[in-house]
Amino acid sequence: FLSEACDLVFDAASVGKQFLIVGTKKIVADLVVRAAIRARCHYVNKKWIGGMLTNWSTTEKRLQKFRDVRMEQKMGKLQYLPKKDAGKLKRELSHFMAYLGGIKYMTELPDVVIILDQ
Repeated sequence: FLSEACDLVFDAASVGKQFLIVGTKKIVADLVVRAAIRARCHYVNKKWIGGMLTNWSTTEKRLQKFRDVRMEQKMGKLQYLPKKDAGKLKRELSHFMAYLGGIKYMTELPDVVIILDQ
């Protein structure tokens, strides 16, 4: 079965399919990040948000909100907000980074999902 899985991954990668690597246990979380960055694919290494793949429209909205808040931060708009609002947006941004940071550039559902340490 391992040989078949390796063949499937190799064939999918050779035709340019999108991958998502999932590993949420503390032992594999750092390894997932490093492997995904090296392989240029998406990853989830923190808590799996329910409905991430099955409710794609909601996930897409969350990703768009994440991109918007991140862009506001990069452009320096947070410094012009009241302290309370800026703090709220910074907490929201750190939450987004933790849970959606690995899929921030994902524009559609992945073709292959690899789950580690189930």
